Amino acid sequence: MMLRKVGFAEIAAAVLQNLRTNTNCSCYDAVARDTPSPFLFVEVVGKRDASSKTLYKEVFTVQIHAIATPGDARTEIYGMIQSVEESMTEPLSMPDGITLVLQTETGVQSLQQDETNEWHAVLSYEIMVSYGLKCKTVSYTHL
Repeated sequence: MMLRKVGFAEIAAAVLQNLRTNTNCSCYDAVARDTPSPFLFVEVVGKRDASSKTLYKEVFTVQIHAIATPGDARTEIYGMIQSVEESMTEPLSMPDGITLVLQTETGVQSLQQDETNEWHAVLSYEIMVSYGLKCKTVSYTHL
């Protein structure tokens, strides 16, 4: 039996759908150089196996970048961080055959002012999915 695994693009699409539905920010998976701030963009930066004795599971690491309008005040970026955090409390929608097990914020990885004078925050999430139960195959031999 072939396992149907979820790909990076499907995880990114699920996060983007969540953010587009639950925030007032423009959300992208690729950002053109002249894109006006404020906006969010999403990147899936890794995955690892997390299978247990009984389940096939993987954990995807997702980073959500929040870019505020240029300025010295941090109020807008703080609001964007809060908006992302609240949005990501809603479960992601997974493709058929894939079960969302857990989505966890692992923290704000960085908060800095870029050379464009825009505040830039990076929030990290771990998304655990399951592909189903592991089944043992037993072969019987006649004595």
